[in-house]
Amino acid sequence: MKQIKITTLLAIVILLAITACSSDDETTGGGVVEPDVTGQSSKGFVMALRTTGDNETDYIVSKEDIMSGEISAEGTGIELTSWRFFYPVGKTLFSTGYSEDNQGAAYADNGQGSIEKKGGFIFDNALEMFGATNDKTTLLAMEINREDPTRRLHFMDAQNGLVTEIKNISIYQEIDNQDPVNSILSWPTALEVRGDNFFIPFHKVNTNTESVEPDEALVAIYPFPAVGSAPEKIITDNRTGPIGVNGATTGLIETANGDLYSFSCGAVMAGFKEASTKPSGILKIKSNETEFDSDYFFNIEEATNGGKLFSLDYAGGTKAIARILTSDTGEIWGAFTRKPEAFNQKLVIIDLEAKTVTDVANVPLHAKRYTSPILVEAGKAYVSIETATDAHVYQVDIETATSTKGAKIIGKTIKGFFRLQ
Repeated sequence: MKQIKITTLLAIVILLAITACSSDDETTGGGVVEPDVTGQSSKGFVMALRTTGDNETDYIVSKEDIMSGEISAEGTGIELTSWRFFYPVGKTLFSTGYSEDNQGAAYADNGQGSIEKKGGFIFDNALEMFGATNDKTTLLAMEINREDPTRRLHFMDAQNGLVTEIKNISIYQEIDNQDPVNSILSWPTALEVRGDNFFIPFHKVNTNTESVEPDEALVAIYPFPAVGSAPEKIITDNRTGPIGVNGATTGLIETANGDLYSFSCGAVMAGFKEASTKPSGILKIKSNETEFDSDYFFNIEEATNGGKLFSLDYAGGTKAIARILTSDTGEIWGAFTRKPEAFNQKLVIIDLEAKTVTDVANVPLHAKRYTSPILVEAGKAYVSIETATDAHVYQVDIETATSTKGAKIIGKTIKGFFRLQ
C-alpha cells in the first residue's frame, strides 16, 4: 500500500515538473511550441473583428472579397478572450490581451491556406505599445506600469511567436520622494526603429491626477539593437503639444526616404485633461538626424479650420492617411466612446511635404477608438468606418483622396486589416 502511494506521488511530481517547464518555455521563448491549426482560412484579408451586444468579443476572421456583402464572425472565425490589441509584423499577426488577460500569441499562414496559432507568452502588465524591427522579424512590445517608472521592452520572434528578450528601460521620471503618488512618469506613444536608432515619443503623466503636461513634444532616443537602460538623449519641441494619443501606436511614422513625422493632438476628447495651448500639428526629424527639424512644422488646426489630429498612418510616398477631430466639445475621452458627439471624425489624406490636407470624398463623419496600423497596398488603404447607425469597410485611393464603400460589418468595428499570405 505504501509503495502505491509513493509511486503515485512520484508520478504527480514528474507531471508537475513537465508542466512547469512547458509553461516557462512558452513564456521566455526557451522551448518549441507546437503550432495550433485553427481551421480559419489565411487567404485574402485577415481581420480583427469586434462584435456588439452584451458580450462583445474579438475574433480573427478572413474573407477574400471585402468590398461586397457582409463581414461577420457568425459560424466562423477564431474567438479570442477579452479586449485585445493586434499588431502585424511581416506576415505574422500578434494578438495580446488587456486588463486581466495577460496572454498573447502569434498567428500566421501554415503554408496550406489555414491560419495557425504559434507560440504564446504571458506578461506582468498589459502590453500597450508596439513596433517592429526594420527587417520585420521581431515584434517590439512594451509594458506600461502606471505606478512604476520602469518600462519592460519585449522582443518577440515573428517566426515562432516567442519572447526572446526582455529589457527594463527608463524613459522619463520625476519622482516626488515626499509624495510618490504625485510623481511624473512617461507614457510612450510609438516604438520606431530607424537604422541604429530607436525613437520613443512619450507623454509626461502625473500619476496622481493622470493629467498630461500639455504643451511640449518629446522623443527619447536610444541606440539599437543594443537598447540601453536610459535614453542617450531626449529631444523637445514647444511648437506643438505631446506626441500621439493613448492606444495608438503610430505617434511617429517613417516615410520611404527615412524622414520621421510625429503627430500631436492635445484635445480633451482624446484624453487630455487640459487641452493643449499649442496647435495640433506635425513635426519632422530628417533622415539620418536625431533632432526636430526647426524649419518644418505643419499646423493642422490652421489647415483644417480648428481640427485636431487623432491618428496618422504612413500611406506611401509623401502621403499619410489620418483621422481628424472636427471639434473638441465633448467630455474627456469622449472620442473613445460611442456617444453622439463622438461621431465627429473625418478621414483625410495629408501630403507631408506639400503641407496639404484633403478630405477623403464620400466618407461620412464617424467615430473610431482603436486601430492597428492601417493596411495600405497598391495605393489603396482599407479602413473601418463606424457611424451611429452602421459600420462598413471603405477602400481609399490615396492619390485621388476618393473612396469606395465596401462590405457591411456585422459587429462594432474592425480593429485591423492584415495579409498573412
